[in-house]
Amino acid sequence: MTEEDRLVIRELKDRIQQLFNAYEQLEQEKEELARQTGSLQKQIEVLENEQAVLVGKYENLKLAKIFEAGYNDNQAARQKINKLLREIDKCMALLNE
Repeated sequence: MTEEDRLVIRELKDRIQQLFNAYEQLEQEKEELARQTGSLQKQIEVLENEQAVLVGKYENLKLAKIFEAGYNDNQAARQKINKLLREIDKCMALLNE
């Protein structure tokens, strides 16, 4: 084997080692990004649950305001109550399945 062949082989080994190092670094970055993604997914779930609670509270406040409005708004109150009853019926039907 000539000196030139040895230099080519050494250069190839160095490049292969650099590729392996780059691959390992990318794998570590991938794992970190996967962890961050999981954490962000959990945050999204928490925020969606909070939003659902707040929407429910908002709907309850709207219903309370309808009841406070007086006799003239009885029709709106009845419609809201009927809507709530339908939602409850749907939930019960889902539970019975």
